[in-house]
Amino acid sequence: MLRRLLFHQFGLIYRISLWFSRHFSPLGHFLLGLLMISAAFGANTRAAATYQLAALLAALFCLALLWGFFGRHAKLAITVERLVPMHGTVDEPLRYQITLRNTGTRIERGLSLLDQLNVRFPEWGEFSTSADPARERRNPFDRYVGFHRWQRLMRMNRGANIVERPLPDLPPGRRVTLAMDLTPLRRGRLQFASVCIYRPEPFGLFRTRHLFPLPKVCCVLPRRYPVSPLPSAGGRSYQRGGVALANAVGESEEFLSLREFRRGDVPRNIHWRSSAKIGRLVVKEFQDEYFVRRALVLDTFFDSSRSAEFEAAVSVAASLVIKESQRDSLLDLLFIEQQAQCFTAGRGLTGTVGLLEVLAGVRPAASGTFEWLAQNVMHRANALSSIVCVLLDWDSHRQNLIASLQASGLPVIVLLVREQPPEQPPGQGIFLRHLRPGHLAKDLLWN
Repeated sequence: MLRRLLFHQFGLIYRISLWFSRHFSPLGHFLLGLLMISAAFGANTRAAATYQLAALLAALFCLALLWGFFGRHAKLAITVERLVPMHGTVDEPLRYQITLRNTGTRIERGLSLLDQLNVRFPEWGEFSTSADPARERRNPFDRYVGFHRWQRLMRMNRGANIVERPLPDLPPGRRVTLAMDLTPLRRGRLQFASVCIYRPEPFGLFRTRHLFPLPKVCCVLPRRYPVSPLPSAGGRSYQRGGVALANAVGESEEFLSLREFRRGDVPRNIHWRSSAKIGRLVVKEFQDEYFVRRALVLDTFFDSSRSAEFEAAVSVAASLVIKESQRDSLLDLLFIEQQAQCFTAGRGLTGTVGLLEVLAGVRPAASGTFEWLAQNVMHRANALSSIVCVLLDWDSHRQNLIASLQASGLPVIVLLVREQPPEQPPGQGIFLRHLRPGHLAKDLLWN
């Protein structure tokens, strides 16, 4: 109960500290501290004269706050534009531009700019199940309260840290372009909210904030690594409906040629224009589609304490998507989230970037067990040429899935992502590689 009560105060503490850090200048922070010290030592006006310094500083801060209050409603004659790329990558610098133009009639000095991202406060369920990587270095009080863990969740929810930038003097009509950069901390949607420009009051203690709403979304993709060549993707398999099945409703086949009408042919296949030219019925002849189709299965069933291993598994899947995009084949991405999901890329369908965007937003399975994923994979096995499984464990349920796939004649590749190697060696004919989350760049190059 006490921990939950403290948790609900974290947001208030965060807002207050953020307001003070952004609205007071470094000089203002120094003089504010001096005001508190002088007020404490000058409480007894007969014993010390420091109360005079406290009174002087208090008057100075009152004037600064009044100037800031009225200056907040004065319009800042500046236009702001932001140019952000559509995609970024986790832990890699993302560079973009912000352009400002002074449309007023006076020079603007002492301004600073802060680009703001949307941030969501952690919920109690998210906070109570989260893990602190630095828990062993915390003292017992910090472990119990968990404010450092709450701050870490705030940083991850925000997605990146952006440093405040001082602006050069802006004469009337001048246009300035700033090269901004940030490093995404997580995959998913990075939501830019607004650009804040801070203008100091004449005393240089307090700053007024001017907000320019500029909503923009950038998709942060999982980190990718070079991957050694995988075993053969298997032979071609029959695809009912052909490639067109992904773009149209119903069944279709690949057109081959025209031939004369025979008894039993379907009337809808008659090519009326050619029949009218030659004076007898001709029909369109089709052939079934056969091509390579590989499935990439991502394991989303894991304990909440293994979130780092899950993120590594997503990076492995993204690396395989890049690797498989070089083949003239179809790639099915299968995983379980709220429900069974299947996304297909290749041969004119969704491109590689589409699958990477899907992986950028994939979340752990909300409910159910691994058998749900196994049933979905086996249901699609007949249309596959081979299958790659990115697994987080090597228990009996996952071993049974691999054995069933092998029994159906499918070539199976298993990439096991976890710190510890498998307790039981893989069975005969299983291509299994153990990948350590902290050494993916090395372990993915096994050749």
